[in-house]
Amino acid sequence: MTRTEAKRGKKATAEMAKKTRISVRHLEQETKKFLAPSTEKEKAIIDAALALIGERGVEGATTAEIARRAKVTEKTLFRYFPSKQDLVRRVLFPLLLQVGLMRNWESFEALLRGTGAGFKKWFVALETDRFHTISRNPGLARTVLTELLVNDELREAMETVWRQHIWRPMVESLEALQASGAVRKDINAEVLARAIHCLHVGYVMARYVFVPDRAWDDASQIDKMADILSRGSSTAHRAAQTKRLPAAG
Repeated sequence: MTRTEAKRGKKATAEMAKKTRISVRHLEQETKKFLAPSTEKEKAIIDAALALIGERGVEGATTAEIARRAKVTEKTLFRYFPSKQDLVRRVLFPLLLQVGLMRNWESFEALLRGTGAGFKKWFVALETDRFHTISRNPGLARTVLTELLVNDELREAMETVWRQHIWRPMVESLEALQASGAVRKDINAEVLARAIHCLHVGYVMARYVFVPDRAWDDASQIDKMADILSRGSSTAHRAAQTKRLPAAG
């Protein structure tokens, strides 16, 4: 990290402490600016940051290296983005909408609340939609997951919209599936929702972080995960049912 970057980083940290809670509107505003840079130089800086953060993570992508790859001076970079944090926001906030929260609120919430197809098909549709988005830029998706663990501002930005647009619709959808008889009524819907999230994140980490070079068949893996969730993994219940069956006359 350069001396200039360190000074600006401290200033940005102090300013961030005074800022209000990040809202969906903030994410959408940054996304609009991300999609429509004001100049070719700004676009070059964003593209360079996008690539470097995807390759090295936030800490590994220094402003000096981003400027070099964008073919501008570091001074020019800071003219467009007063701090590294501002640049990180411009790159990662849109990813929260695209990767973590999907691209279209209404259609995704409708998907989560749809109960006509049954639990297994519901899960397959959900995961297929998620992986279609993640596969477009797995490096940045991996960075977002990592940053959520250590970046308080990013996590705060994610939390509010996640609760409103992901968590609550998912729980309500599972409760509707219970009411329709597609999911057991004795299961706690929130526990099941957490299990679904854990299964999803676990597969993402294996797929894109730990063994990315494996020849993955996402459609097959999603179907198998859906089968485990919908039918369970233990044979005990099935054996008990078999014992209760009347003998053939």
